[in-house]
Amino acid sequence: MKLIICENYEEMSRTAARIAAETLLRKPDALLSFAGGETPLGFVHRFADMVNSGQIDPSRAYYVSLDEWAGLSREDEGSCGLFNQKELLGRMRIPFLQAHVINGAADIEEECRSLDGFIAAHGPLTLSVLGIGMNGHLGFNEEGVRFDLNAHVIPLSETTKRVMPKYFGEKFHPEYGISQGIRQIMAAETVLLLASGEHKANILREAVRGDVTNQVPASILQTHPSCVVVADKAAAAML
Repeated sequence: MKLIICENYEEMSRTAARIAAETLLRKPDALLSFAGGETPLGFVHRFADMVNSGQIDPSRAYYVSLDEWAGLSREDEGSCGLFNQKELLGRMRIPFLQAHVINGAADIEEECRSLDGFIAAHGPLTLSVLGIGMNGHLGFNEEGVRFDLNAHVIPLSETTKRVMPKYFGEKFHPEYGISQGIRQIMAAETVLLLASGEHKANILREAVRGDVTNQVPASILQTHPSCVVVADKAAAAML
């Protein structure tokens, strides 16, 4: 693992966007995957800004979303699909050649097959940009997940359920998530793990310095040949 400690959230976001841009410049037909949520928000905005300023051209590249709440469509408030459209794809003046965004309101088993098919056709992933959950999850690969899975449906952990209201209040109560599997994440040429804020300091330490265990799914990244952790000082405080 390579660790990059940034002064603050903005520097973390810019650093991650620069790494993603370098990936696209090196491999114009790359398959990229970005997590949604609060931590990657600044990163995806900076990436879109670089597209719009002409620094990078995604027109030959492919994009695939990481995960989705089962039962939520791409138009539902708080969905990962809406995040992808509003914060990334809809901001880019030049689109990806193809973008595959999971629809959690469709047949979820068919969505898993479709996700697997897209990655198989255009992958493996060139760059996977991830956040880390409070329980160490990657996407919706919750604690106890098998490391040999491709796309799958998984029951949401109690930890994940506790943070759900910040995305959509009490409007939805998903019990399951759809996610790329650890096998697909680990097959990526490069994995970029983002962490911001003091509330992530303990779990980031467990993931980076602790034992490799599926009780802290992000710990498997210790074994990835090209994993870069980009964290602000607050998140890295316990490393």
